[in-house]
Amino acid sequence: MKRIVPFVLIGIGIALFFGSGGWFDIKNKIAHPAAVVLPDQLAGLEMTVYKTGAQAAADFEDLHDQQFPLTSGAIGIYGDHKIIVWAAGAPLNFMAASMVVAMREKILQGGSSFTPVDEFDKEGRTVYVLEGMGQTHYYFRSNNLVIWLAAEPALADVAINQILEDYP
Repeated sequence: MKRIVPFVLIGIGIALFFGSGGWFDIKNKIAHPAAVVLPDQLAGLEMTVYKTGAQAAADFEDLHDQQFPLTSGAIGIYGDHKIIVWAAGAPLNFMAASMVVAMREKILQGGSSFTPVDEFDKEGRTVYVLEGMGQTHYYFRSNNLVIWLAAEPALADVAINQILEDYP
């Protein structure tokens, strides 16, 4: 037993060292969000507006009236607002999954501009489908990214299929 104690203490010290380094790295990424690359074209429409990094993260916070621990982000507008894509990067995959669950629960409570109409599984991920504001909306998680797509109904099927290919 006495021989194990030093190894346990060394293990705890190593875990604390790397854990604090990881936490510092995450805090730095949150302070300086990176860009998420979005497709130049979606459903045949060119991207006309592209916001990334801190600017996109600030827009997410303004839109939701709260702060999120985002390490990356992008907003792309295609055509004349016919399609909009929001991509928000969480520090870790499980945090992105939690964000999607929280979004779903809040929308299901009612009182939002969105009406849930469907959900489907595509290659092991759940894609939620909503209607609202004259558009079809989809949201899902791709690794540590939360992706939200809003599209005019005539473009929605093509746009979501392309986004699902771009963000597996």
